[in-house]
Amino acid sequence: MEKERETLQVWKKRVEQELDRVIAFWMEHSHDQEHGGFFTCLGRDGKVYDHLKYVWLQGRQVWMYCRLYRSFERFRRVELLDAARAGGEFLLRYARVAPPGKKCAFVLTRDGRPVKVQRTIFSECFYTMAMNELWKVTGEMRYQSEAMEMMDQIIHWVREDPAGLGRPQLSGALATEPMAVPMMLLSLVEQLGEEDEELTNKYAELGDWCVHRILQHVQVGTTQGPQEGGAQLAEGGNGCVLRQKRPEQQAHSELWKGGLDLCSSL
Repeated sequence: MEKERETLQVWKKRVEQELDRVIAFWMEHSHDQEHGGFFTCLGRDGKVYDHLKYVWLQGRQVWMYCRLYRSFERFRRVELLDAARAGGEFLLRYARVAPPGKKCAFVLTRDGRPVKVQRTIFSECFYTMAMNELWKVTGEMRYQSEAMEMMDQIIHWVREDPAGLGRPQLSGALATEPMAVPMMLLSLVEQLGEEDEELTNKYAELGDWCVHRILQHVQVGTTQGPQEGGAQLAEGGNGCVLRQKRPEQQAHSELWKGGLDLCSSL
């Protein structure tokens, strides 16, 4: 047991060193001092090769800075919090395409003009995570209000009416069930309910729903597509729609968040 603990400590040290190196790189090269927000298309030398700003990446960087700030003593630095706040303010000003509507752009120009909108919920999910984390480190209720209002909108799109996403219901479309949607919703349930009993209770049923939808994608001893009650989640058997699954992407999307929790627990 002692040997295993020593091995874990070695890896913990290595992860800490890599984290310090990565954050130093992004702090030095990714901040847009002129327009706010972050550059995310960087070469290995730190040079910006594209000034477009992807909303989900803006939200993820705000979340990461805030989570580091409140989770690790060595990251409790004013410059990290100031950068997170600047990123959050950029999102508040520009992320939503047509305020007071909630639909967020997928990508913006450097100065915040919308370039493209996707008919999904993912920009909005990372917007919500960013606002909630900003509230947790600053105590400013306007950030939490943004998070809660966007969460309500996301739930409405997913479980009641997706029309606001701009995705029409076509009569010939296969009834597919992407795993990414309940996976992201479950992340939001965890994020918003952290150390908040009232919100944990509020979203308990939603969390159960997400888990149920995710488990439908679990395949044991079969080469066929995901199933629900013995039936395919998408009509048409083993067509190419069912084969367009990217489980490795979903796994990576959770590892970026889970890794921090693991480091802080060792």
